[in-house]
Formats: sequence, C-alpha cells, structure tokens
Amino acid sequence: MTNTRKFLYVVLAIAVGGLAYGLNYAVRYAHIGSSYDAKTVCSCMFVSGRDFESIKAEELYAVPFADIKVDKEKQSVSASIYGLGESKAIFRKGLGCTLVNEITEEELRSQPSYTLPADTVSGQLISEDPKAEGVDKMELDKVINDIFSEKNPKEILRTRAVIVLHKGKLIAEKYAPNIKPETPLLGWSMTKSVTNAMIGLLVKDGKIDLEKPAPLEEWKNDDRKNITTDALMRMSSGLDFEENYAKPSDATTMLFRTKGAGAYALQAKAKAKPFEIWSYSSGTTNILQEIIRRQFPKHTDYLAFPHLRLFRKLGMKSAVLEPDASGTYVGSSFMFATARDWAKFGQLYLQDGVWNGERILPEGWVKYSASETAHSDGKYAAQFWIEHKDKSFPQDAFMALGFEGQSVTVIPSQELVVVRLGCTPNEDHFNRNEFVKKIVATLK
Repeated sequence: MTNTRKFLYVVLAIAVGGLAYGLNYAVRYAHIGSSYDAKTVCSCMFVSGRDFESIKAEELYAVPFADIKVDKEKQSVSASIYGLGESKAIFRKGLGCTLVNEITEEELRSQPSYTLPADTVSGQLISEDPKAEGVDKMELDKVINDIFSEKNPKEILRTRAVIVLHKGKLIAEKYAPNIKPETPLLGWSMTKSVTNAMIGLLVKDGKIDLEKPAPLEEWKNDDRKNITTDALMRMSSGLDFEENYAKPSDATTMLFRTKGAGAYALQAKAKAKPFEIWSYSSGTTNILQEIIRRQFPKHTDYLAFPHLRLFRKLGMKSAVLEPDASGTYVGSSFMFATARDWAKFGQLYLQDGVWNGERILPEGWVKYSASETAHSDGKYAAQFWIEHKDKSFPQDAFMALGFEGQSVTVIPSQELVVVRLGCTPNEDHFNRNEFVKKIVATLK
C-alpha cells in the first residue's frame, strides 16, 4: 500500500468518524431540545392555562424550530426536531407534566397522583395595605412599572408578575396583560428552596441529620461515603456534575432525557472532597429529593408530603411540584405557583419558619438556610442565594432564584418580601439587585 493510499484511508476514517460523532451529537441535541419544548408547552398549557400561540412566541426562543403537536383531549404534547428526537410530555392532575422517559406512557399514567384536599385553609392570610403606610407608594409604583416596560426590543424583560409584601401586608401587585393573579408560573431553580423546606421538615421530624453522611446505600462503599446532607444542601459535595444548559450535559440529560433525575445524579463521581470546592449543581438538589423520597414507605405518602406539611399550611393552593417519570419530584427545577403563593413561601422564611402561630420549620432553620457557604464567593447559602459582595445590597437578604429572572427576595431587616416572575431570555438584561435596592429605597 502506497503512502498516498494510506493517507487517504486515514483521512476517510477521520471523516467518517467525525460524521458519526456529529450525527450522534445532533441526535442528542434534538432529543434534549424536543424534550424541552414538549415539557414547556405541556406545563404552560395544562398547569398555567396559557394558550399555545403565546407559549410558542415567548417560551420557545431557545428551541424555536421544533415540530410540536398538542393533544388537548389526552392532555399531552409531542415534539421533534426535523424528524429527530421525538419526545412526549403528559399532564396528570395534581402532578403537572412529566416527560415520558425510559417508561411507557401507560406505565406513567398508572402511577399514583396527589391532589391537595378541597378543605385547604389559608391559615395566615396575606392582607392588603393599599395605603402602603411607611412607603413612598408613588415611587414604588414607578419602580415596578419600569420593569414591565420594554424599552429595547433587543433587551427583552418580559416581566409577568411582581408582588411586594411589607410587614406581612401586600403593598404592591402587578401582572402582565396575558397573566392573571391566579396563573401558576414556573419558578425554575426557585424550586431548590422548596426542597430546602422539605429537608427542614424532615430534620424537624428527626429523620435526617445534616451533619451525618447522606443516607444513600449507593455511596457507602466508595469515596462518596463522607458526603453529608449539609454538603449537598450547600452545593459543596465535590461531585463531578456538569451544569451547562447550552449543550447536552449532565444537567440537560438529567432534566430532559432520564426516567429519574435524582437516580441519574447519584451516579456522579467525586472530583473533590466535601467542602473543598463550591460548585452549583442541580444534580445535588435532585439527590436531596431522592433522599426525601426514601424516608417514606409509600409513594403516595411522599407525594403528599410537601402538600400536607407545607403548601396546605400556607394556603398555597396553586402549588404544583412536577415529578420525573420515576415519580420523584424534580426538586431542582419544576414547581409552579401563583405570584401570591410564591410570596407566601418567602413570608414563611421572613417569619423564621412560623405561620399563623405554628412553627412549620425547625427553630434555627432559616438562619442555617441563609448562612454563607465557604468558597461560594459570598453568593450562596443552603439552597438559597445571598449577596455579600455588593455591600450596597441588604446584607441579611437571601433569595430563591431561578432561570429567566425568577426571584423571591427575603429581607428580614426591612420586613420585606419581593417576588418577580418573568421570562427574560437574557438575564443580564434584568438587574435584580438594582430592582430590589430601588424598592428598599421607597421604604420611609
């Protein structure tokens, strides 16, 4: 064989290999993209009650080219990208929408569900204070109206709802034209803070000890055996998990292509010792949900747990936590609630975990949840964010934050809770810190 022919064979082999790799990557991307669209459309239609055209125009900017089919009778949504990666999400009452991953639709529909009882009470109601005593109401309204204003078509804000509570009373509330007060909206990673509350309830029950190794049989015989529940709460587990949403990664595979999000994340290997580094990871939150589920002998008891012990107590009637195909809540990302119900969640933490005279969260839990995590550069606590680098920002504030500019900001020193929900494609265009500081400045 001549050298020329050998060279040609090598070039051909590289080309074929590159083509195969590229095709495989394209298929993976198509699967994740179509799953994202199917899940998004399903939840926005059947949980939020929005129409398809507005969802397509506003939500699907990341993957705008999918072929989407909606079955209103079966309450399901299918999507594919140029015939590749066909995915399907189905709606189930009380559970929202779930992707049909590694399971049949029939198996998924046969799983147990949970719906909050009709006799749900609101406990401590959020009362309105239209006069907003102690607040410059004119300036407050101006600040809020400003973030509903689209000044630059290249810097879309798309704010959908704002709630401001001061001293437990509603002093400001505004919605986008296509959003109603009763519209449940996705919190994305604000759901992590709800997982924080669920862990807190189990700590209160004596079922989980934060300082002990995470109760996971899968880790008992390898170098992950020393990872504590506290390390998971603080994103300091040392696990190797890629949090990248611009391509097929651990995060996108976990959320959109696997049957069990927590089960997938459990397979992550250790890349550092616990607390050696801080690394934001949705995988660790879903591992926490896996731990939570294992505290209940019955699946139905697990599904009922956040509703009976948290949402029902606060009167969060709209709250929908969505599970994956294994039946475990996707505690990192998928919870819907109205703006008022998200505000109630923030108010619970403002009140040190006490609601209507009843201690819901254990004593000291809120302080723990808001305390700074080492190596986080002053920005993270325990499934809540903080802002210790910007000294002009309230230093006792802590926040539930989510993709596309979702936020519940709790400021104990000001007795203030600020909720902002929206669909901001580029979060750099919404300066949440400045927005909150402007609201604080309206307090007299």
